[in-house]
Parts: sequence; structure tokens; C-alpha cells
Amino acid sequence: MTEDNGAQAFFDAVRQNFGETIRAGRGDPRLIEALAAQAIELFERNAEIQSEGQPAPACCRGCATCCALQVAATAPEIFVAARFIRLTAAAFAAHGVDFAPDVAAFVERTRGMDQQARFASQLACPFIINGACAIYAARTLACRGHVAFDRAACEAAARGEEVETLVSAAHKTVRALVQGALQAALRDGGLDWGASEFLTGLDRALTSPDAEARWLRGEAVFADLRLDGDASTG
Repeated sequence: MTEDNGAQAFFDAVRQNFGETIRAGRGDPRLIEALAAQAIELFERNAEIQSEGQPAPACCRGCATCCALQVAATAPEIFVAARFIRLTAAAFAAHGVDFAPDVAAFVERTRGMDQQARFASQLACPFIINGACAIYAARTLACRGHVAFDRAACEAAARGEEVETLVSAAHKTVRALVQGALQAALRDGGLDWGASEFLTGLDRALTSPDAEARWLRGEAVFADLRLDGDASTG
């Protein structure tokens, strides 16, 4: 899959698989979970294969160094995170945590910031609690695909130091191919396919109870939130 023709074949096969899932589940709310789970499984399985022989990743659940970056996510990823937040709301509320207003406040605070300004601000994602991601199980493909090998170098970069931070090209490539194939299949299926800034899209999903149903009907729920180019983590 490192060769161009191999990458294209992989992309085409994954696009076809996503397309079959969309055709089988069109209009069913369970389609959202199915697509997100399929994307994660395809990414993790193939990233493991492609990264064989690389150094051990420095990234782990307790490291939040890169969690000030913008993150691009598709609608299924956004909706799955919103469902996770609703599902766990009572448990977090017992500890005085309410993510919905925290997300809204963060979106307002970072409005207008580009990727460079966002990272320089070191404003941590609102899901970081005591250095760990509270929605780790529902994190995006972009978060999963940003894998570094030197935590000290990442921390130095976060402090503004001029250092080289080595990241896994294999994880980044597989993430891009899987996410791109998902977007292509969504577009083929007449669904809103663009990648939006994750927290901005999540704020909309949390505050618009009918967003999922509208998206499943083919409405471009996040069209005005699309990011240009690869503005995601990684």
C-alpha cells in the first residue's frame, strides 16, 4: 500500500465497502454508528500492518500535548461523539462535568483562529481532564492517526521551541485514505460528506436535536463548517 497503485486500490476497495454499508442502512439511525465503527476498524487494522517495524509510538491516553490542534472530522464521527457525550452525561455530571457548555465556550473562544494560532494558544480540547481524553473511545480518525515517536520533542514544540517532531507517516497515510474513502462514499450516497472542524461540528450536533435526522435525509448539516485542505491533526 506504500506504492501509488496500492494506495489507489486500497482507497477504491474501502470506498466500495463504505458504499455498501450506506446502501444497506440508508435512512436508518444505526448507519451512523456502523460507518464510524467501520472506519475505526479499517484504520486500526491497516495502520498496524503498515507501521510494522516502526519505533513504539509515544502517544497514549495520558498524553494531551497535541490536543490544542484543530481536528477535521466527518459527520458520522461527529455524531458518534455527540451520542457518547449524551450517553455518559449523567456519569460526568456526578463529578461536576458538563461537556456541552464547555464545548460551546471553547468554540467561541477559538473562533477565527487558524491551525497555527490554535496550537500556539495551547488551549486544550475541552475533553482533556487531568491530562487524559474523556471521550477516548469515541475520538476521531484524525486523533487516532496523529502518532508521534518522541514525547519530549512534542512537548518542546508545544512550548514554541524549534524542534523536529517525528510522526508516523504510515498512520497519517492510512488515516487519510480511510477518511477520504468515507467522504467519497458519503458523497456518492448523497450525504453531507465534507470534513468539518470537530468541536465546531460537535457543538452544532449537541445543540440541534434534529441534526442527525436531517443529515440522514441528505441535508448538508455541516456544509458551512467545512475546513479547507488538510486542516486536521497530523
